[in-house]
Amino acid sequence: MAQNYSKKSASKRQEKQPKSAFPVFVSGFILGIIACQVLPFLLKESAQNGISGDQIIDIKTPAVPDFQFPNLLKGIEESDAIYLIQVSSFKNEADAESLKVKLMLLNFEVFTEVYEKSTDDIWHRVVVGPFANKRESSQARRKLTDNNYDSLLLKIDKT
Repeated sequence: MAQNYSKKSASKRQEKQPKSAFPVFVSGFILGIIACQVLPFLLKESAQNGISGDQIIDIKTPAVPDFQFPNLLKGIEESDAIYLIQVSSFKNEADAESLKVKLMLLNFEVFTEVYEKSTDDIWHRVVVGPFANKRESSQARRKLTDNNYDSLLLKIDKT
C-alpha cells in the first residue's frame, strides 16, 4: 500500500527552521546603548576617586624647538669663488646671440663664451652671471626655471 510521505517531510522542515535572531539583535542593541550612556560616568568617577593629591602629575608645555643651523650658515659665503650659470651652448653663433637677447629681456646679465674642443669644434656658450654667492645664483636659476630654461651652475675659483 502506498503511503503519503509529504506530510511527514513538511513537518520535519518546519521543526528544523531556525528561530528568528531579531529579539537577540534588539536586546544587544539596547544593552549597547545603555553601556555607551553609563560607562563614561563610571569611568570618570573611578578616575577621580583613584587619584590622590600626591599622585597629581605636573604637565609642562613642551619646549619650542630652536633651529639654529640655518642661522649659523647665514653669514658664511664663499668669497673665493664666482658663480656662473650656463643656459645653453650652440654650434651656430646666431642661435647663441638669439638666446642671449631673450635672456637680456628677462633682465639677466648675459654673455657668450667661445669654447673650442680638441677636435676643432667651436661651441658658443650662453652664460648668465657672474654671481658673488650661491644665494644670488640660486635665485637666478629659479627665475630661469620659471621661464622654461634649463641651466647648469658653474663654480669658478678665484685662486
